[in-house]
Amino acid sequence: MAQPLTDRRADARFGQPVIADTKAILRPGYAVSLVDLSSGGALIQGPRPLRPGARVHLQLQTGAKRLGLAAQVLRCSVASLDSGSGVQYRGALRFDHRCESLWEASSLAGYLLPVADGEEAVGTGQAIPETQSARVESGDSEHE
Repeated sequence: MAQPLTDRRADARFGQPVIADTKAILRPGYAVSLVDLSSGGALIQGPRPLRPGARVHLQLQTGAKRLGLAAQVLRCSVASLDSGSGVQYRGALRFDHRCESLWEASSLAGYLLPVADGEEAVGTGQAIPETQSARVESGDSEHE
């Protein structure tokens, strides 16, 4: 008897097109593609295999913001075989320290919702309500 699939992910994943402008470099210095990204880890794809259990350093750059994250390789497998580009490997990384502020600036600016045919698109998204932790970080706490 088949068991139902359960999503065990602890964090929401950001995929394409949200991370399309994010550049990623896996140290010691080769570019990788981001498949998806969360505050706890990343799924990357690149030309070199990764050894599960290995320690790596992932550098992310989005616009003017640059961030370096230490991580551990959880798993790696062959993603594709191509006569032109060769072997591509896909590896899962778990960050040593959660990065809650990874997408804070873009998420606080709001987001666009898809519109049905016949409806007019609005030029701005809906703002996300400010949370208690955001007020505390900005020094705007109610308990001061």
